[in-house]
Amino acid sequence: MILREVFFVFVWFFAGLTFAISIGIPNGYGVATSLIFISSASLIYLKPKFFELEDDDKRLIYAFLAFGLSMFAFVLIDGFRLRDLDRPSRFILVLPVMLLLLQAKNHQVWLWYGVVIGSILGFGLAYYERQILGYPRAKGGEYPIMFGDTGMMLGMLSFVASTFFLSHKRHFWLALSLIGGLCGIGASVLSASRGGWVALPLIGFFIFWQSRFLLKKKTWLIIVLILTTLLSSAVLSPKTGIKQRINEAVSNINHYGNGVETSVGMRFEMWKAAWYMFQRSPVLGAGKHSSITEKEWLVEEKLINPKLIRFGHAHNEFFNALGYRGIVGLAFLLMVYLIPLRLFMKKINQYKDDWNIKPYAMAGALVPMCYMDFGLTQVMFAHNIGVMMYAFPIVYFWAALRWAERERLGKC
Repeated sequence: MILREVFFVFVWFFAGLTFAISIGIPNGYGVATSLIFISSASLIYLKPKFFELEDDDKRLIYAFLAFGLSMFAFVLIDGFRLRDLDRPSRFILVLPVMLLLLQAKNHQVWLWYGVVIGSILGFGLAYYERQILGYPRAKGGEYPIMFGDTGMMLGMLSFVASTFFLSHKRHFWLALSLIGGLCGIGASVLSASRGGWVALPLIGFFIFWQSRFLLKKKTWLIIVLILTTLLSSAVLSPKTGIKQRINEAVSNINHYGNGVETSVGMRFEMWKAAWYMFQRSPVLGAGKHSSITEKEWLVEEKLINPKLIRFGHAHNEFFNALGYRGIVGLAFLLMVYLIPLRLFMKKINQYKDDWNIKPYAMAGALVPMCYMDFGLTQVMFAHNIGVMMYAFPIVYFWAALRWAERERLGKC
């Protein structure tokens, strides 16, 4: 029994470690998720019973399973290249981890520690790369966009962690989680990845609205003034490069259509190409590899820029799904976003004032919210870190929420 309890502590430690070293250490997310996946081999001895799972547990399992299998089917249709099975397989391989965590009793607080530490480490690495190494954009061994977007999500999760620590009067970790929130935003800023910045006001309002009764109005006003001052200073400071990147985006949009090739303009061209491919193959799309032939035809017809042929995706998750996998692929993508979001939002509404449970539900809902925002300018699921930092956190926070529920009901 003691060994079992110690093992469960390590399982939740590995879950927290996923966040803690996700971007602060290159490929850290892969190390931590590998450890917890290996730990799921213990299910042979734990022998969980599937029929004892709650209906909502099964809905989450079915959503991930359906998405993973649908992606396998699209790989098969598109010529069946084994390497293309790697990323979608994570949505299936994470399911044993979910079953394990639903067996691993009551150490879910490790998730909050990991989120806060991960934000701070991510910012530390970003600062080192920009200020010491002189990189134009912080990237931490990833593409700058992936690094910055993951940093932004960790920052938002850190602010959710602050609601947990505030409600439990854990003042040291409350202060650290607020610092972690700012550090996550800072990592995104230093990566100069503009797409993730859109998430800040949207997700920030979500966190504020859900936690608005935790503090008095006067306290909230002070917090808003402090954050507004910090963000305004960051935008206006030449060292951060925020203002420059925003001006570049505006200039890129203004020059689109004038024959000037810009970052934003090329994205518009990629979205246009994906839309053309969808129109030609609306049900199942053109396919990732088969799309090369489609793009060559579009170039011959002078419908898209010839340089688009070298890009492997559309830099937009939704257009990418439409162009490469058609309306069917888009439906499965929306499913893997909206079903987890609906399940977590259901728990938020069910436990409006229970701050042992609600923060886990808020954090879980925040993940698909962030990804739907990030997906407007990047194909997150085309990258290992994008897949891993979606599937695993959702499973982690769902299992943590379910244990918090059991504690409330006296079932553990």
